[in-house]
Amino acid sequence: VNKTVEVAGNASEEAEEEPTTELLEKIKDQVEYYFGNVNMQRDKFLIEQTKLDEGWIPMTVMLNFKLLATLSKNVDVILKALKSSDLIEISEDKKKIRRSPNDPLPEYNEEYRKAQEARTVYVKGFPLTDTNIDKLKVFFNPYKPFETIVMRKYQDNKDKVYKFKGSVFVQFKTLDGAKAFMNVESIKYEDTELIRKWAANYTADKAQEREERRKKKEIKSKKSAITEEKEMDADKTDQTLETDTNTDIKLPKGSIIYFSGVSKICTREDIKECLDKFDADIAYIDFRRGNTEGWVRLQGGNTAKSLLEKTNENKVIIRDVEVTCKVLEGEEEDKYLAKTMEEIAALKKKYSKGKRSGRKGRNVRGGKKRHHSPSPNSVSAKKAKVAIE
Repeated sequence: VNKTVEVAGNASEEAEEEPTTELLEKIKDQVEYYFGNVNMQRDKFLIEQTKLDEGWIPMTVMLNFKLLATLSKNVDVILKALKSSDLIEISEDKKKIRRSPNDPLPEYNEEYRKAQEARTVYVKGFPLTDTNIDKLKVFFNPYKPFETIVMRKYQDNKDKVYKFKGSVFVQFKTLDGAKAFMNVESIKYEDTELIRKWAANYTADKAQEREERRKKKEIKSKKSAITEEKEMDADKTDQTLETDTNTDIKLPKGSIIYFSGVSKICTREDIKECLDKFDADIAYIDFRRGNTEGWVRLQGGNTAKSLLEKTNENKVIIRDVEVTCKVLEGEEEDKYLAKTMEEIAALKKKYSKGKRSGRKGRNVRGGKKRHHSPSPNSVSAKKAKVAIE
């Protein structure tokens, strides 16, 4: 009751001053927006209210809409503004308003959605600060009729507030209206030339940019995986060089840790960094990026069990993911060690063969000098030797 009295009091005060043409226009635009095609797609409260009384909405309810109330709380002023509206109908007792039955809401289907997109344009170049919807409405007023202006915003991670991107989507009432706007040769906002695109083209361009970023990321990831694989091969080669090629390969038992449950973005460096916290003396990490399991071989026999005793029940955290570990024993250990020794032996053989073939030099076949080759003491031969070295 108190609220009604307060509104009535304000109304009588406002009635003393004649509303300006500008104010009446703003009120009409705001109410038409409430009952317009765009808002009536998503305003659940207003949609439910229109179902109660053949679409009629009491003015007492309308005054609860904040943006309208900031313009005026005087019912007479609001109704005066709506007299010139083709969209809004006023009841005979002047206590209610509704969307005109002569202009029914469209069917909101895929066809209509595409039609909406077709008459929507993207406009960029507005100041990031000191720009608000009222200023934008004034700016776009010469290009009316439009159904809505959407200020594009993003959430600032630091301040946790939404900030204006400097661009908007403007949905015109008709496709011809949108075309007329796009056909204007030059449109400036405070001396800044505005960038204009059809919304559909803007969306397609952004989708292409995202796809290109995805491909670049994929290529980078593949390169990283290749580099990691080369490093693995290099590590294995280093191990073969540390062992006499004439001796049998023997790997210590009790030195293999099997782990599972790592994320697909995990790297060997991530695994090493984690195990270093437990003072692990790592000989080799058998793991490729993209896998969810792998093996770690430690230096020295019976070292795996003592390392896992330092963990939390054989679990470690790698890249924020809990990873389960265990010591390989019995048949599992024998199979893994046999496979590893075969790989090392193959690399030894490959290295040894490469070393022997490397001694022959580039211009020698079977140890014989090619026909017309320069003599070993000639200048050309010496230059060739330097080049090879």
